[in-house]
Amino acid sequence: MGCKRRVAEKADSGALWRMPAWLTAVVGLLTSLVATSSPATAADLPYGPYTCASGYVWRDAYAGDQVCVTPAIRTQTATENALGPSRREPNGGPYGPDTCKQGYVWRETRPSDHVCVPSASRDQAYSDNSNAVLRLADPGATPHGGVSISTSLNQLGGRLYANGSGLTPNGTVMFSAVGIGTTAPFGLGTRTADASGNLPGWQYVADVWCRSYQTGPATIVVLDVKTGLVTTAGTTTAFLHCGY
Repeated sequence: MGCKRRVAEKADSGALWRMPAWLTAVVGLLTSLVATSSPATAADLPYGPYTCASGYVWRDAYAGDQVCVTPAIRTQTATENALGPSRREPNGGPYGPDTCKQGYVWRETRPSDHVCVPSASRDQAYSDNSNAVLRLADPGATPHGGVSISTSLNQLGGRLYANGSGLTPNGTVMFSAVGIGTTAPFGLGTRTADASGNLPGWQYVADVWCRSYQTGPATIVVLDVKTGLVTTAGTTTAFLHCGY
């Protein structure tokens, strides 16, 4: 306090006061540390909000497919796209012009993906979609989608609810939390969209337990498994709410 008072007195008297060189260096260092420790945003990521974690690349099963997969699966997907027409029944069949020849099924990286592939490739696509959140550099930087969340706080943390629209009809919707100090997104629970692709009302998702070391709100991430699309649904303070 004494030092601050003397500095103020010099400023009031009109005397020229210069910050010592060593103090300037310290301030510069602290400023640098604060800047580098700030949370990442979509603008900080080299390929936008869907930048893949190290070791993964976009699948590119169709234009705009940003589900992260291994390079081998990306190559396999490109080969499947090239071979797809030759694996269809030339005269169509029970599923229309996209009917596959015997031994092949639709890949279904999204519901409209009717590229004909071996059944193992469809299983692979489902697995890659289901793991989409885990393979992003920062899933919390993805844009807000059609789902929103609300929290009912209690002495142990809170209870999480969700509603929304724009999901795959009758598809599985997975919820997870980021920004709570875990090495990977923390799984919270799943819901199923209705036949119109909605989560009507405020549907229960999970009970959230508080963490005494939590210092800020957690971001809730939503995965539409049928498409592999990852979005955010808002933030919750339940993880830092310990006691009333």
